[in-house]
Amino acid sequence: MAKIKKAKKGFTLVELLVVVAIIGLLVTMVVINIQNSKQKARDSRRVADINNIATALALYHNDNNVYPIYTGNLTGSDVVSVALRNAQFMSSVPLDPLNIDSADCGFLSGYHYYYVSVDGSSYVLWYCLETGSVSGKSVGPNSFIP
Repeated sequence: MAKIKKAKKGFTLVELLVVVAIIGLLVTMVVINIQNSKQKARDSRRVADINNIATALALYHNDNNVYPIYTGNLTGSDVVSVALRNAQFMSSVPLDPLNIDSADCGFLSGYHYYYVSVDGSSYVLWYCLETGSVSGKSVGPNSFIP
């Protein structure tokens, strides 16, 4: 009688290592895509926040014929934030989604909203973007000038 070979059950070590490597690659790709999506979402929020602040400043200027005089970060308790809250044009001035110091922002000290008005006749809002995903905006420092 001829011997019948039994079929081996299970996987070899090489097969298991290949599967683990493929799963690792897929997980890495998903994590990278999620990180990019978060950065793009924060950039979209930054642009929306700046537009909301600019709208409130326009309303403030219409009532007072002057913009708040201040140079620095918008912190929620600064001169501009207090003026816009007191005039009831904003319930609270938004802060950058990251709101951290970083060297990624060129001449700006980090991911914050900056307001500059030395004489009250005009102003500039500065902010930093993480990606180039917002149309017409670049990575790094960007400004809004009315």
